[in-house]
Amino acid sequence: MTNKFVFTALVLAISTVLITGCGESSQAKSPAPTTPVTPSLELASADIATVHESTLQAGVSITGQLEAFNHTTVQAQVGANVANVLVREGEAVKAGQILVQLATQDLTSRLRQAEAALASAKSEAILANAIQERNEQLHKENYVSDIDYKRGAAEANARAENVKAQQSLVAIARKALNDAVVTAPMSGIIAKRYIQAGQTVAMNAPLLDIVDLSELELTAIIPAEQVAALKVGQQVKFTVQGFSQQFTGKVSRVNPVAEAGTRAVTFYAKVPNPHQTLKAGLFVQGQLAVADAETGLVIPNGAIRYDEQKQPYVWTLVQKKLIKQVITLGTVDNTLNQTLVKTGLNAGDVVVLAQLTAQVANMPIKMAE
Repeated sequence: MTNKFVFTALVLAISTVLITGCGESSQAKSPAPTTPVTPSLELASADIATVHESTLQAGVSITGQLEAFNHTTVQAQVGANVANVLVREGEAVKAGQILVQLATQDLTSRLRQAEAALASAKSEAILANAIQERNEQLHKENYVSDIDYKRGAAEANARAENVKAQQSLVAIARKALNDAVVTAPMSGIIAKRYIQAGQTVAMNAPLLDIVDLSELELTAIIPAEQVAALKVGQQVKFTVQGFSQQFTGKVSRVNPVAEAGTRAVTFYAKVPNPHQTLKAGLFVQGQLAVADAETGLVIPNGAIRYDEQKQPYVWTLVQKKLIKQVITLGTVDNTLNQTLVKTGLNAGDVVVLAQLTAQVANMPIKMAE
């Protein structure tokens, strides 16, 4: 009886220990409750911009080419061999400066021949005049018939006209000899040299190109939809590859005929170049101002978004949260990549440049270090 009681008590004790151990193990393995994490968005300093005040001017993007406003091609006035070329490309020349010397042997001979013919014509004219004077006296005394008198007068007139013709030939020959010395018709810089010493050039053959870089002319085109806004006197701002600064010019002329294919219109703008920094032939990119300048709050173009109703808006940072803000746009300057905002923002507001979806509204923002 005693042994049975002891065995029963031992079984109950072991059961109690096992039950207690199992309970503690179950409690240890159950997961602890977790605090929900709020999603946030991380932005870099390059992803935001501050609203500030500035002056913008609406315009049309243009491309064009610079040309010298004053330029010329010096041509040979006579056909001759080239004796000497005194200038090369890039050299500055003054008006009247000797540029090219042509051979003068043949030209001198032609001048002498013309002078000799003139002297002979003058001698014949003197003789014809003397005969005419004699015939006139004899005609008064009826020793010469009317027909002989008129024939003598016509001969004298013909000799006199021949003298004038020979004088013209002498003048032409003398001018040709003078033209053998080619001088600069204007001050400028030699842009191109077509000849070398020893060559034979024909009349009107190009010898040299001279350009004046003190004032350039920009030739560009404007789309058909912007033609109505194009006026003489409008300002053009442009940049040239290789130059860090911006240049300006003013529209001076507008082509009255549009191009057949694109219907675009060509216009011309004068560009001052007192230090001759710019060169003719360079391509430019810029903007033609088509409205008056406007001052106000501006933001980068990349910050502007449009909803389904084409309403512009921006994402702003307010107390480290993303807020969608509807705005009203003003002047757009595509050259500076900025837009003036009329309503919806204040100076100092921070707008987001990064591309975001509508789901980020009110999302907390963390700035990357």
